Amino acid sequence: MVDIQFLMSNVKNKDMPITIVHGLRESAKELMDQRKRWPNITIASPRIQDRYGVHHTKAMILYFRDESIQLIVMTANMVPQDWQIMTQGIYQSPKCFLKTNGTSPHTSPFESDLIKYLRAYRLSCLSSTIASISRYDWSPCKAILIASVPGYHRQTESSFSDWGLERLAEMLRQHVSLPAYDCHKPQIILQCSSMPHSPEKWFKEQVCRAMAEFKNRKTTLSSQPPRVCVIYPTMTTAENSVTGRDMSGGFLRFEKGKHYVHFGLYFSGILIKWKIASYDKNHAWLDPYLYDWKSERAGRQSLMPHIKTYTRTYQDKNGKTHIAWHLLTSANLSRAAWGDYQKNKTQIYIKSFELGVLFCPSLWDEDGKDADLVPCNDLNSLNDEELNETEVTHIKVRLPYDFPLVHHPQPLQCFTRLP
Repeated sequence: MVDIQFLMSNVKNKDMPITIVHGLRESAKELMDQRKRWPNITIASPRIQDRYGVHHTKAMILYFRDESIQLIVMTANMVPQDWQIMTQGIYQSPKCFLKTNGTSPHTSPFESDLIKYLRAYRLSCLSSTIASISRYDWSPCKAILIASVPGYHRQTESSFSDWGLERLAEMLRQHVSLPAYDCHKPQIILQCSSMPHSPEKWFKEQVCRAMAEFKNRKTTLSSQPPRVCVIYPTMTTAENSVTGRDMSGGFLRFEKGKHYVHFGLYFSGILIKWKIASYDKNHAWLDPYLYDWKSERAGRQSLMPHIKTYTRTYQDKNGKTHIAWHLLTSANLSRAAWGDYQKNKTQIYIKSFELGVLFCPSLWDEDGKDADLVPCNDLNSLNDEELNETEVTHIKVRLPYDFPLVHHPQPLQCFTRLP
């Protein structure tokens, strides 16, 4: 979603060339009418064959006068309400400068993955952007791009492990290692703003298994399976938010004894969405996985989540929480976004464009020092990295929710057993 008036109100140089890639079929004409005021704006939309597929990526590529480039990956649409009244997430890459004789001539994985994703749009207006990306040194980016691209991606083709669930699983197998001994109470936490109908088999056998992958599975002595948690606001949480219950429109409500569990918030378009029909099909098995939105420490309790994060955590013997990996993405918990394995897992079918960034400790391992990702919700803490004289570099990850997690009403304990 793009509101050009809102975008340009935040652009200082109104004459700079701007390219907008959007996915709103219904308002394409309105978007073209808006751009008439700015001849420097180019608008394009990628072709998506599946009627349930969308262009859902929220990202920016910025060029600077100091001959640098930067990638921004967001969860917010370019509309005012997303930025003003919702909880969102943003990744800013370091500013990457032009390659020189002193920099490595080799292409970094971050660079090649970004080019591969942009080429998947098949948009001529992005040709110059794609060509320019290889002129910059992207090696400072300590992140892995996790994207989704519509289509059938088969095991016999190189694209099979490039997109969606298979891309995430492959990156976890390559880059994430768990402690061999000191690894207790593992959790995989899924937090999103929309959940279309997700069959139990897809959730347990595809999503949970893909997100449970890690590099040293065969050698680690930690056999405890991860608890899978899905964070989503209850009706009480929505009522106490800045938008309140009135904005929910009275839909998405499920009666359970004397309890009402709310699964939606409506404000200028559906920003948090879980239709009652989808919930009715899933609640018998999904209820035990559901946790409320609690974000007091981060100061976001009254701002409903449009952010989407997927995180694996564990505790050490002292009860301190560590992050094995963290993903900030545009992808909600849906088959359209992540893909659906088919034909005995020899192909994956994806309907939408999505983009996210994965972080894990191994990306910071350098100069003989290990890295440790730790959750941090302290509003007064602004440092992303905490460097000290020990053998460990502490990287603070700003999770949008509080620990410990709080179950929805009448919870049941649920653990997903994985092979």
